[in-house]
Amino acid sequence: MKLKSSIITSFFCFITFIGLAQTDFDFKELLPEKFDKANIISEKDYNVWGTNILKGKDGKYHAIYSRWLKSRGHLGWVTHSEIAHAVSDNLTGPYKFKNLVLPPRGNKYWDGDCTHNPHVIEHNGKYYLYHMGNKGSGYWNTTSDSIMPKYTDKEWWINRNNQRVGLAVADDLNGEWKRFDKPLIDVTGNRMMTSTPTISKRTDGKFLLAYKYVEPNEKFKNGKVVHVTSLSKSPMGPFVDTGVPFITHPTASFAIDDHLEWVYNGNYYCIAKDSRGAWSDYPNGSTMLFESDDMGLNWKPAKNFLVLKAGEIKWTDGTVTKTERTADMPKFYMENGIPKALIIAILPKESEMSYSVVIPLIEKN
Repeated sequence: MKLKSSIITSFFCFITFIGLAQTDFDFKELLPEKFDKANIISEKDYNVWGTNILKGKDGKYHAIYSRWLKSRGHLGWVTHSEIAHAVSDNLTGPYKFKNLVLPPRGNKYWDGDCTHNPHVIEHNGKYYLYHMGNKGSGYWNTTSDSIMPKYTDKEWWINRNNQRVGLAVADDLNGEWKRFDKPLIDVTGNRMMTSTPTISKRTDGKFLLAYKYVEPNEKFKNGKVVHVTSLSKSPMGPFVDTGVPFITHPTASFAIDDHLEWVYNGNYYCIAKDSRGAWSDYPNGSTMLFESDDMGLNWKPAKNFLVLKAGEIKWTDGTVTKTERTADMPKFYMENGIPKALIIAILPKESEMSYSVVIPLIEKN
């Protein structure tokens, strides 16, 4: 299957095309055909999502991830997620829960009710945790776990549109994280929310933060999702929007989701979920590879576009899991700036219970 021919011309008119493909890099060649269930990160009572893994100063592997009670259902992330910390002696686990990193602290704070979608980097011996936070409507702030949030309930959208991008900082992964009284990126103008930050360090030393916001739009009942980029000289910010949209599409209102950017040998790459099937004939939610020739501002589909086709996960034990979400919130475990493992979140078909899996990447000569 190839990029949809009907959009190729309009796409390259819509996004500035700069040069030819940088390399023949094919990300899917780094992935094994089957994944190992022994490498699953899960909790008995909690959904697990968006898992970062870093090697700490203690030599152990630290997982920083979102979790929320399974009794709240998959969509309970927007009201009851919290960011947790687990530790292992091995990259692929097993991981043992240690503590909450950003626990609920009350809706007098902008991130007091919910923290979600962490993205963690190490820089000059410190750790920076970018995340979503909200203080929500309080509608589901109850001790009863029998109340299940419903996608159609208007209160879900109130919580969704209270999201903000935030930052927490720590000197050690075993230590306390400093939280701030204001979001890193608040709403401005007609923006209804900001969320889902990812960050990478460019070759010019600046930090590129990509995130999304929602703006009112009469064509879309709950607003239009827009992805943008911002820059700062420091991981602490302030981040200033570049004014360049991040991976837009000429016909899709929701061009991509769940993305991850990195730089290798001066080349800029991004894997992202084609959430609405706008980019190709692959199933909705397939993961695709993009590249940038101008340090992460303008992006285009890579020559080898497909990374992981949505719909199922094949396991080394011979079983297959049909999936509703196949590779959400991808993160890398990195060593010396090189991805060594991909960590993805999986939601099985007709299930409300998610987990993460660590996928060691195949070494290429």
